[in-house]
Amino acid sequence: MINKILNFYTRPLVRDAVNTTVLSTVGKTVGFLVPFFIAAWFGVSEETDAFFFAYGLILFLSGIFAPVVKSVIVPYIAQARSNNEDVGKFVGGLLGISGIGMLVLTVLLLLVAKPVLSVVARFDEQALNFIFQLLLETSPLIVLLVWTSILEGALNTYKKFAFPAISPAFRAITNLIIIFTFKDKYGVHSIALGYIVGEIVRLAVLLFVTKQLNLFKLRMSFWITPKLMEFFKTASYQIIGMVAIGFNPIVDKTMASWLDKGSVSILHYADRLYMIPVTFMITGLMVTLLSHWSERYIKEGFQRLKKDVNRTVKMVTLLTLPITVLLIIFQRQIVTLAFGRGDFDEASLLTTGWAWVCYLLGFAPYIIGSVFLYAHMTTKNTKVIMQYGFYSVALTILLNYILMRSFGITGIALARTCVHIFFVLYLSKVFYNNTRGVR
Repeated sequence: MINKILNFYTRPLVRDAVNTTVLSTVGKTVGFLVPFFIAAWFGVSEETDAFFFAYGLILFLSGIFAPVVKSVIVPYIAQARSNNEDVGKFVGGLLGISGIGMLVLTVLLLLVAKPVLSVVARFDEQALNFIFQLLLETSPLIVLLVWTSILEGALNTYKKFAFPAISPAFRAITNLIIIFTFKDKYGVHSIALGYIVGEIVRLAVLLFVTKQLNLFKLRMSFWITPKLMEFFKTASYQIIGMVAIGFNPIVDKTMASWLDKGSVSILHYADRLYMIPVTFMITGLMVTLLSHWSERYIKEGFQRLKKDVNRTVKMVTLLTLPITVLLIIFQRQIVTLAFGRGDFDEASLLTTGWAWVCYLLGFAPYIIGSVFLYAHMTTKNTKVIMQYGFYSVALTILLNYILMRSFGITGIALARTCVHIFFVLYLSKVFYNNTRGVR
């Protein structure tokens, strides 16, 4: 039995997935402490509503591009390495062009945010001004998060998974130090400062590691080469899809603002708690899958990819279903441990717990759907992500409106689960249709 386990572990994909998951657990654990400290230090208030709403907008924009470049870059660098092309020039060009693009988008966000929010959200004038001020303070994150994602993707392609996995710990530690130091003086503004300084530290660490490993010679460039044009064309479909998918949390927070005060904060806290098991599964397994699958697909084509996907879906199902059951059984104890202190009152604790349960019902469907998502990325079939994104936004708005009328803030969380079920059904159907006839 021990020999079988050892033989299983020695497989490159399994070994990388396990090691990356362990390191990611270490790196993310510190990061997941941040919302809990924020909850203890600041509780649930109109100010936290304003910060989480502003931060959600920043994550929306950066979340459109950061995950895309981190994933789409992998098959391109894998192909470039097999063709002995200049990887450093490609990565440097991507850093330069994306920096300019993100800067332009940041300016556009700041120009349109206030007039749009005054129409779609139900914040008073004072709250809107406060949100806009927080947007200004956190806006550099849009560029920083995309840059760190590019470096993460490059390192993952070379199977240097350890450094991207552990890097969030540097950001989170810096974040907590800044918030703790300045919370009494600057209030929630210290949270914005902490996130900015933390991401700068993380970027510096990844740049240092890239240079020390000497995998490629990084050269910043602002010229669009044919290779970059091809990359942006492929990425554009996924970016459009991510715009739509990333819009869903904004829709959730906007519609939550129609409910009682504090609803936006409660939804954010429940979502952060839900993202703990999701992140551990995604950052460990999915990152290594994309790197290994890209190499195998280039060499062996659809037949090998289809076998890999089927095997992974079975494994993920066996992992996620028991985790879901256990987390739901002990949800009360976990939520109390996470938030049951400081300014977090009992009523908010109970509502956060039920919202988290509703999120957890979508845990297994989301992880299984992500397997098919990464399979589509491996084949550069990013159009399907764009198509799903449009469907998901319409479904989110419809289900939020229906379910929140009966269940309040928990209805919004339940709507997210329904969208995740559609996620796995749609992407799996398209994948198997594309591989029909492949045995």
